[in-house]
Amino acid sequence: MSEVEIDGRLLQRWLKSDAADPALLHGCALDDGECDEPLPILEVDLARQALVCGGTMGRVRFPFGRLPDGLLVAPRPDHPAVAAVRAAVSPQERAHQKMREELGAEYPRPFASVADLEAVHAAETARRAGMLPERALRGPWVRALKRNELHRQGAQLAQSWRELANSCGAPWSDIALHLAWFQRQGGHPNRAIETARDFWRSKAAASQTEIAMLATVEAAAWIDRFERKGGAPPDLVEAAARRPRPMPSRRPIRRSRPSISA
Repeated sequence: MSEVEIDGRLLQRWLKSDAADPALLHGCALDDGECDEPLPILEVDLARQALVCGGTMGRVRFPFGRLPDGLLVAPRPDHPAVAAVRAAVSPQERAHQKMREELGAEYPRPFASVADLEAVHAAETARRAGMLPERALRGPWVRALKRNELHRQGAQLAQSWRELANSCGAPWSDIALHLAWFQRQGGHPNRAIETARDFWRSKAAASQTEIAMLATVEAAAWIDRFERKGGAPPDLVEAAARRPRPMPSRRPIRRSRPSISA
């Protein structure tokens, strides 16, 4: 049977809890991330909060404070330490772990925060269900994707929103902006340019801010295309043409006070 690796943070939490039973770690090892092989656990010093492991140079002590950086290695899935340590997880953490499992290998990176995990999970759940989320939800979800640099996944989500919005005639100005941004950041400037062109051709309603932001993304995509192998000067011309020009500032008109003649 294969070995089981358990997050060192869970091991630390379990050892600091009243449920800790050091005898259950018999036969387990600690992968500290530095040694070539996991180090067998020889002793648990609860009083001094340290694990004692066997290393090539003799006994090595690992303070509980270092355990989050490592992994507990159990020899088999049915080892008693596996169930005991995992039981130290709170119901909320189990729910978050389930979210990560449901997202699957498509989202390999750890999230910057629990809030980002919840936001991206909600977005992906809606996509898989074929639902178009309300605009008020799309913004926070997109910000979570951006914070975690999930550009490819963001483009996939925004593309599904675009298709759903177009099929039911819903406004999609914010979706076009999100999709073009993710496509460009994901290394596909041509797709970003095409998304912007499709939106301009659709003559869909958009605010002045959205128009300026989408035009900026499109201009940046033209520059990206120029910088890639095979770029041509016309790409820079297009970039200059697409970049929105700042509105001229209005200077307040100073009115001279009328002179009062005697």
